[in-house]
Amino acid sequence: MKLKNLSLSTKFTLTVGLILLVFCIIFSFLLYLHLKNKVVEDANEKTLIIMTQIGAVGDYIKNTLRPKMFQIFPNTKDEFIIEAMSTTHVTQEVMKRFNNDLKDYVYKRVSNNPLNPKDKADTLHKGMISFFQKNKEQKSWNGIIKIEGQEFLIRVKAITAEKGCLTCHGDPSKAPRGLVKKYGTKSGFGWKNGDVIGVESVTIPLDITLGQIKGIAISTFIFGFITLLFLFISLQGAFWSLVSRPLSRLTTIFKGIADGTEPLNQDITITARDEIGELTESFNQMAKHLYNAQEDLRKNAETLRSIFEGISDPLALVNPDCTLEITNQAYREWMTKGRSAVFTKKCQPENCDADTSCPVCFLAKAKREKRAVSEYWEGDDGQYYYVHLYPIFDDNGNVLKAVHYVRDITDKRQIEEQMRMAEKLAAVGQLSAGVAHEINNPLGGIRLCFNNLMTMGMDEETRKMHIDVINSGLERIQGIVKQLLDFSKKSSLSVSPVSINRLIEDVLQLTDYLISKKGIKIIKNLSPGIHEIMVDPNKMEQVFLNIILNAIHAMDGNQGSLTIETSSSNGVCKASFLDSGPGIPDNVLPYIFDPFFTTKAVGEGTGLGLSVSKSIVEQHRGEIVVESSPRGTKFTVILPVSK
Repeated sequence: MKLKNLSLSTKFTLTVGLILLVFCIIFSFLLYLHLKNKVVEDANEKTLIIMTQIGAVGDYIKNTLRPKMFQIFPNTKDEFIIEAMSTTHVTQEVMKRFNNDLKDYVYKRVSNNPLNPKDKADTLHKGMISFFQKNKEQKSWNGIIKIEGQEFLIRVKAITAEKGCLTCHGDPSKAPRGLVKKYGTKSGFGWKNGDVIGVESVTIPLDITLGQIKGIAISTFIFGFITLLFLFISLQGAFWSLVSRPLSRLTTIFKGIADGTEPLNQDITITARDEIGELTESFNQMAKHLYNAQEDLRKNAETLRSIFEGISDPLALVNPDCTLEITNQAYREWMTKGRSAVFTKKCQPENCDADTSCPVCFLAKAKREKRAVSEYWEGDDGQYYYVHLYPIFDDNGNVLKAVHYVRDITDKRQIEEQMRMAEKLAAVGQLSAGVAHEINNPLGGIRLCFNNLMTMGMDEETRKMHIDVINSGLERIQGIVKQLLDFSKKSSLSVSPVSINRLIEDVLQLTDYLISKKGIKIIKNLSPGIHEIMVDPNKMEQVFLNIILNAIHAMDGNQGSLTIETSSSNGVCKASFLDSGPGIPDNVLPYIFDPFFTTKAVGEGTGLGLSVSKSIVEQHRGEIVVESSPRGTKFTVILPVSK
């Protein structure tokens, strides 16, 4: 069971118990460390006293007793009284008698090169001799060491050769004969003044004392834990009586309110004026506020439901699998009628083709791209719809649901189509002079050739040449009339892959007469590497024609220039038209795409050109961007590149 799922009483019990246990452990551990440090301090002090006393005995022998014996007994130069003159022998004998009463203290005076083989240094003391030889400024060392798994406190002092020591340990030929006779000359000689010749140490075992200290610490821990346990039980009882029981009562009421078995607008009786009483009073106030808020929320929900149901367009909340969470009356009516723009059954959006157009695939797109999707769409029933899906995300950024809004725009599309047709006819009117000029030129040539054929005699070759001129002129007239009819006829959206450069060239051919007549210079920077795009060629030609005619009108009488550029990058294709006219005034610029808005004189324009152009471009999921300054105006048509 997780700790967060436990009751407050259990958490309090476990927490306090853990605190008491940790407190006892820490206290016992600190007590053990304190007693251990105290024992080590006492042992250090005792070893220092013993070492000081032994040092005093040795100094007395070297500096007082031995010189006096050499002075009183002249023959001692031949003999050597070990029991009175050997510092090592005397100090060891003194410690033997010391150990009769205190057996734990071990004293050693050893050397790497002693006279007496019994005084040979072991591995530990050899290491200490080597240490003092390398660190001659340090005369003593103390610390805790382990020998055969047991801990000992040891104090070690360096033995340094002095001038008085060289009498017996310098040149063996000058040493007392009694000393040489007893120990020989193999070792114990050759010392020099200032050399570290050995060490003396005092060792005290610590295991027994430390064991006693551990026992004291454990006993203290057990006693303290039992004492604290009784205190804990008392605290737990008081906590249950003062805190847990009142809180349990409040919790029971909370659960009843949450389960619906207890009313929200109730007052809980306050039995005490302590913190629990204040909590109960706060709960009563909160319950009243919640009850009032619940009532307000219910009323608001009813109001919102009425508004939601009263929306005339279909509106719904859709799950990622196309199941419906909430629908309004209009949406349900469309479902009953089987309209193709609403969701009627569970779907699998992940199986949709990205290029397919249907509400299921629009939902898949919103889920995949994690953004709102708005599409103009023609359904299987022949109706036109505006479909909008707005995704709702969870905390991890995944699409949780989507708001689905649909509007039938069939009537609007018909009106827009009529507007586009009217604008086309207006454009045809503006082009009529150019068309007449384009037709008159070949007609003049045809008429001349006919007259020549009718009135002049000519050979077969000349006659064939006149006939070819007549055929060429007729084909040119036929092409101009066909292009004009194709442009002006009414058509539905028919998307096909086309070159945007080719569309611009075709429009420039239609406007060639007007451009030449106005003396406008055309600068073309058409990128040759642009891929074909999926558009309706007829409608997109209408967009380019409207923009070019507006540019011609803006530069009327100025003999300016029109720069046309195309480019493709980042999945979009751009076509820009920059004229050298005076620009669009700031107070006019916000309204240029409004239907029937025009700055031209009466009879020169319908005010639908840019509005229709914007509608066509948006129908292709593109946009028109306009930039204007006193140096000219630039229209940029941005269209998605076909995949």
